[in-house]
Amino acid sequence: MNDVPVYRDTGEHFFNHGDSIYMNYVSEPATPHRHEHDFIEISYVASGTGIHILGDKQYEVCAGDLFLINYHVPHEFRSLDDPGAAPLMVYNCVFKPDFIDVNLLDYREFADVIHYLSFHSIFALEAGHIDDLKILGGGNRLIESVYQKMLAEFTRQDDGYIELLRAYLIELLITIFRSLKKSSGQPAGALSPHAAWIEKSKQYLKANYAIGATLNELASQSFLSPTYFCRLFKDHTGMTISEYTQKLRIEEACHLLQSGGDKIIAVAEKVGYKDLKHFNEVFKKHTGITPGAYKKLLGRDGG
Repeated sequence: MNDVPVYRDTGEHFFNHGDSIYMNYVSEPATPHRHEHDFIEISYVASGTGIHILGDKQYEVCAGDLFLINYHVPHEFRSLDDPGAAPLMVYNCVFKPDFIDVNLLDYREFADVIHYLSFHSIFALEAGHIDDLKILGGGNRLIESVYQKMLAEFTRQDDGYIELLRAYLIELLITIFRSLKKSSGQPAGALSPHAAWIEKSKQYLKANYAIGATLNELASQSFLSPTYFCRLFKDHTGMTISEYTQKLRIEEACHLLQSGGDKIIAVAEKVGYKDLKHFNEVFKKHTGITPGAYKKLLGRDGG
């Protein structure tokens, strides 16, 4: 599994018809052909047995197994090197996210695509990091039937086939997530991995509100892309990271002003504001009054 990928597939030969989607149904060879690609791939094992090497992991696969493969993840399916073994037959749907929506042009992660499409609000299931899981062992006729419809449309290319493929791709994603939800077994009320990461990030911000934290720093702690982390954070808190940090700073500023020992400029510096004018503006935005008025309201004078 430490092999260097044999080649990098840009998808140009798949997408030469001008649309960023391609379908096939193939018998996987027993010979090595490890590769990585510049598109998302959703692969479904229809029959046979074999292995799937994905990143640094290796899986034994059989009918019903489904894999989600992101950009630049080395992988390969192999049939068993046994003349008596049935070949490993796999449906592949490869696409670039902009095929679904032009706004997804710069997206590279399956989880980010799912989040953009708001499937997270339809299903109580986290979409991140499912790309390296063998998620549907045992067969799933509904998923296979969607693949069959997509392959038929892609092969015939009748009028309107691209629009139908786009609709079928959405159907495929929803069908996958329904199956995942049914088989996830997550206890009701359990804190999802992503929710736990956001809570951890909130605690980190509370401990470091005065110096702040960069988006990349927070995202890397959660092993998420910065774009996806931003969306998750706002979904869980109702605020952006900047808004949440401001809230923490102003809450602490109010606490310090209530203590009464520091001047306003000292309070501003303690909570991370070097510009007093900016501090006054943010404080008023959050409380409705200036820090000076807040001190007077508390019965304490002095700036």
